[in-house]
Amino acid sequence: MLFRISHELKTPVALIKGYASTLRRDDVHWDQETTRESLAIIEEESDRLHRLIDNLLEASRIQAGTLRLELGDVFIPNLAAKTVERFQIQTTSHKLELSFPAGFPPVLADEERLQEVLYNLISNAIKYSPNGGTIRVSGKVQGDHVQVSVSDQGQGIPSDKQSRLFEPFYRIDSSLGRRTQGVGLGLFLCKAIVEGHGGRIWVESIPGKGSTFRFTLPIR
Repeated sequence: MLFRISHELKTPVALIKGYASTLRRDDVHWDQETTRESLAIIEEESDRLHRLIDNLLEASRIQAGTLRLELGDVFIPNLAAKTVERFQIQTTSHKLELSFPAGFPPVLADEERLQEVLYNLISNAIKYSPNGGTIRVSGKVQGDHVQVSVSDQGQGIPSDKQSRLFEPFYRIDSSLGRRTQGVGLGLFLCKAIVEGHGGRIWVESIPGKGSTFRFTLPIR
C-alpha cells in the first residue's frame, strides 16, 4: 500500500521536475508552442498532485472522525453542470449528458464536498470507459430525498468485486485498473461524504455494459 501511494506521489513530482528542468536549460531556446505545452503539463501534474494530497488528508480526517461539513443550500443541477463542463473539455471520446427535472429542490449540504463526490464519480466513469460512450449525470426526487446518478457505458464491475469498491485503498485487479492512476481513495471519500450528509451510495453494474453509481441526500 505504501509503495502504491509513494509511486503515485513520485510520478507527478518527477514530471514536474523534468519539464521545469528542461525549460530552464541555458543551451536551448524553446519556441512559444513548446513552452506552452510544457507549462500545461506542469500545471496538469501539479493539479493531480494537489488532488492526491487532498484525498490523503481527507482519508486521514475520516479515519480520525474529524470530517467537518460546511452546510448551506446547494443546487445540485448547477453543481453537476459546472463539473460536467470541466470534464467535457478534457475528453473528445465521451459525451457527457445532464438530466434533472425542473424544480429540482436544493439540499442542505457542503457544496465543496458534493463537488468532490461528483468529480470522483465522473472521473471514474471516464477512466473506466476507455472506448468512450455516453456518461449521464441525472437526478430525481424520491419522497424526502433526492437521488443523483452517474452512468457510463464502460467495462462494468464484476458482481463479486462490487461490495469492496468503497473500501479505502481498494482497486479492482484488472488490466485497465492497473493502467489507471489513483490509490483507491475516491469512492471511499464519496461514501464518507454522502453518509456524513445522511444519505447512502451504491453501484449497479453489469460487466461489459457499464456501471451506474447512485447516491441519495435528504431534502432540507
